[in-house]
Amino acid sequence: MSFCLPRVALILALGLAATACSSALEEPPDEIGEAPDAIQDGYLDDGDRAVVGIYNDEIGAICTGSLIAPNVVLTARHCVSDMANELDGQITCRSTRFTDTHLARRIFVTTDAEIGRYARFYGGSEVVLLPGEGTDAFCGNDQAILILDEPIPESEAVPLVPRVDVPLVEGEEYYAVGFGATNDASTGAGLRRRRDKLFIDCVADGCPSSLVKATEWVGDTGICEGDSGGPSLDMMHRVIGVTSRGAAGCEYPIYGYVYRWAEWIKETTVRAARAGGYKEPPWATGYPTDPAYSAEVGAACGQPEQCPANACLDGYCTRPCNGAAACPDGYSCNGEPGFCAKVSEPSADDEGSGSCSAKPRPDPTQPVPWVLAAASLGALASLRRLRGRERLG
Repeated sequence: MSFCLPRVALILALGLAATACSSALEEPPDEIGEAPDAIQDGYLDDGDRAVVGIYNDEIGAICTGSLIAPNVVLTARHCVSDMANELDGQITCRSTRFTDTHLARRIFVTTDAEIGRYARFYGGSEVVLLPGEGTDAFCGNDQAILILDEPIPESEAVPLVPRVDVPLVEGEEYYAVGFGATNDASTGAGLRRRRDKLFIDCVADGCPSSLVKATEWVGDTGICEGDSGGPSLDMMHRVIGVTSRGAAGCEYPIYGYVYRWAEWIKETTVRAARAGGYKEPPWATGYPTDPAYSAEVGAACGQPEQCPANACLDGYCTRPCNGAAACPDGYSCNGEPGFCAKVSEPSADDEGSGSCSAKPRPDPTQPVPWVLAAASLGALASLRRLRGRERLG
């Protein structure tokens, strides 16, 4: 299936537009025309296969999502739910709300670079929404998880890691990936594109509260219709945001803040892993998301930059460690901050010198002379009598 996208973007208060899922024609053309630019001024992206295209057959629309575990796709809620209280196509943070959730079995994802008739699709089995009261309000709650009916093999796409343990910083660099259009006219949607060298404008409470909630942040530029649900990623390739909405002209993108919904993302992923029959990803159980904590150790080095974790200790590569991120066998976590250090093997002298070292067993062929033993016992008895008199006195 290929898609042409005539749907008009939703409009936020003060002229902001939501980067909604783009609608598909009932009879889509066989091919999607390529545009010379991408997610505005980006480029075609064949490599980021864990950024998946989403086709919602219930409403005939496309979105974007992040594969964060073999059967777990993080996306925007407006990609899987209807909305109410729109005014002339406009949505406002005061009144626009989510209503009915679409059927998971009618939502499909692909790791291919084009959402077309030749793409391989995986079906959904469950839509998981944010927990708690008040999460039906559009602004601040535009996140959802689609659990697939079968895991996507790692040979096809290696899942992304969501940054659930480290908050964002204003001015931090990121990049964005999505299957959306390249302009407000919905031109060229359906192809995965990427834009680099973007920078965070403001985060959560540091943003205007009338437009951005504490569970959101504002990015740079370049996100258009159809990019909804797609990720923004930091320089360590961790998912930091879920595309929600933006201004006309593909400007002023507002993202759902992954860090603020960390527990929900982790708990849902652990449950999905059990259902999928695979071991949950380490980040879902508290392991640091910084890839340095998983770097290989032990290779010879002379400078930090020669090592995967940029850390060289006593001539070998090491990595950071803490209570949640243990060191591999043969290494212990030393120092503050901690780094994995080689454990020294005990020498022959050390083996017999410790206070807890085992004493040699007596040799029955060489018995202890009883005279010596009796003398020792007599001395011990005299000592006990002397101590007894001292206590009585």
